[in-house]
Amino acid sequence: MLLSKREQGLLQLLLEETEYLPAVHFQKKLYVSSKTIYTDLTHLEEKLEGTGLHISRLPRKGIKIEGESNARKKVTSLFVENTISFDEYSPEYRKVFIFANYLFSDKPMTYQGLADYFFVSHQSIKKDVDEIIRFCQDHEVNAYLTHSHLILDSDECSRQRVFKSLLDHYIDNSNLDAPAIQSIFQEKTVALVSLFVSDLAILLGRPLNSYFVDSLLFSLEIFLSRAQLGYHIVQQSKLVFDEMNRMKLYMQGISFAEKAAVELLIQLTDEDVQYICSLLLAHGVEPYLKVTNNKDKMLLVTNKLIRKMSELLDADLTDNELLVQALIAHIVPMIHRLRNNILVINPLRDSIKKQYSTMFTLTKFVIGDLEREYAVSLTEDEVTFLTIHFQLAFERIRVTKHILIVCHSGLATSELIFNRVKQNVTADVILEITSSDKLHKASLTNVDLIISTIPLATLPVEVMYVSALPTPEEIGKISAYISNLSQHEKSFHSKQYQNSTVLSKYLDEDFLYVKQAFETKESILNYLADDYFERGFVTSDFKKTLFEREELGSTGLKTGVAIPHAEPQTVIRTKVTFMALESPIKWGMSRVQLVVLLAIAEEDMTEAKELIASIYDLFNSPEEIKWVVESKNKEELYERLLRGGTGHVF
Repeated sequence: MLLSKREQGLLQLLLEETEYLPAVHFQKKLYVSSKTIYTDLTHLEEKLEGTGLHISRLPRKGIKIEGESNARKKVTSLFVENTISFDEYSPEYRKVFIFANYLFSDKPMTYQGLADYFFVSHQSIKKDVDEIIRFCQDHEVNAYLTHSHLILDSDECSRQRVFKSLLDHYIDNSNLDAPAIQSIFQEKTVALVSLFVSDLAILLGRPLNSYFVDSLLFSLEIFLSRAQLGYHIVQQSKLVFDEMNRMKLYMQGISFAEKAAVELLIQLTDEDVQYICSLLLAHGVEPYLKVTNNKDKMLLVTNKLIRKMSELLDADLTDNELLVQALIAHIVPMIHRLRNNILVINPLRDSIKKQYSTMFTLTKFVIGDLEREYAVSLTEDEVTFLTIHFQLAFERIRVTKHILIVCHSGLATSELIFNRVKQNVTADVILEITSSDKLHKASLTNVDLIISTIPLATLPVEVMYVSALPTPEEIGKISAYISNLSQHEKSFHSKQYQNSTVLSKYLDEDFLYVKQAFETKESILNYLADDYFERGFVTSDFKKTLFEREELGSTGLKTGVAIPHAEPQTVIRTKVTFMALESPIKWGMSRVQLVVLLAIAEEDMTEAKELIASIYDLFNSPEEIKWVVESKNKEELYERLLRGGTGHVF
């Protein structure tokens, strides 16, 4: 029986109890949502089949495990012994193992030794090493192989950082998880780091941010594994963000060094201790910046972010002290991470971009001052973290509706309905897909509506039925019902081409270009910025702020569109340009074939939210962009922009 770490924790709590307990009891113990508890319970029920135990649930009483004591002992033994669930022969794990072999061993295995270990050819190992070297070089670390060692020609911080980046890459893009990664480190190292992080949470009197725990564990384990070979940090000054904040954590760094000396018999240097403090700070261990001076730069920048977002949302967030503290708590370590290339992955990134697309887009729009003030460029993962804070603050003043989409099985059908419904509801409506066999086990406390393609038993929630390929009439009925759920709410999301007034207001055929032959980002921005200036739409500073924004971080998206923009104070008259290119060009890390230049004047900022939402929703996928860029002339491009992409045609 293979269980995830969280499932193991829930099972252990259940086995310790003999009485019914409410879900909230386990929720508080594991620091997760009630929805997560119910999901894990469903998985546990499946995995407990045939063990003599089963999970009993009674309304208004709670949950408990039932079964004989012998069965309890057997299951306890099983779950304790089976702690790692991954394919140790997968290509991804093999590459991680090989890299670790070179970094954490004083006598690395040979190609043939690795080939024998993984039951692959000598040539396969060579290809893996070549890929590792390319990965290092892509991350600005020069790497090459000698007769027995992989040499990373860089400082120690960069060596550790590039290995951590490799771990993040495979966790994000493969089936590797935390238990798989932990297996590459020595057991004593893992135990020491795990205990330290656990004790740290107790010392702080609160759980550490769950998003960052695994990242912190890996970073400390990498550091200790290198230190055991005699590799120490020698340039700690490059990692300093805020000396006072770091020194607040100095005793925690000392405590870690003392544990390492006792358990691993290694002596850490003062630079090592300062590096540990930096890692703790970067992972949010120092959560709050005590702001007592209203002129504090961090407070000023944060309040400016909130004011801009309030204008875009047409909702006053400026009096929300919880939002101020939450943003500062994230931004302080975030800036430290970004300045030192410490990347943290948000596991909910794709879900947030999908389910909160407008808030995500608006967040990207308002962070310009922050990026410029601290000379950093926010990754999409960091943007989604900030999106969460703004979304939660918005939901405190606007009721959010939760809608379940239920299908018999097919994921494709569910996604189709999800996309069609999403196009016709406001962004404060949260959609989620579930299967019919899991619906009866789910908590419906916070569900406002269920949309289903199959008959359902009587439920305490309104159900609306649609066909597997819903018609415009069915979608219209759903939209009308949702809009009536809460009449006092005010949307900040575009109506997605049912009403294209805002988009059409700023569309002008003189600023539509098809099949253009530009080959570089710079040539496009120069051409459009000069054109705007010559027409009197912008000030002389427009081009400068346009390029400054690109230097902070590319505005190119993975879908194939770039949305460059400049500061509102440099815009005299709002104008939007759509330029379709003959062939895709490189734009940052993306390949784009459509450029949308936004020039929004300050007096039009109240409409900016609708305009941005419309543009973002219009270019939601590569297929929609392809449909637009294939326009033969300006007239056709104009019509397609008003209609929306292919995904918006029923």
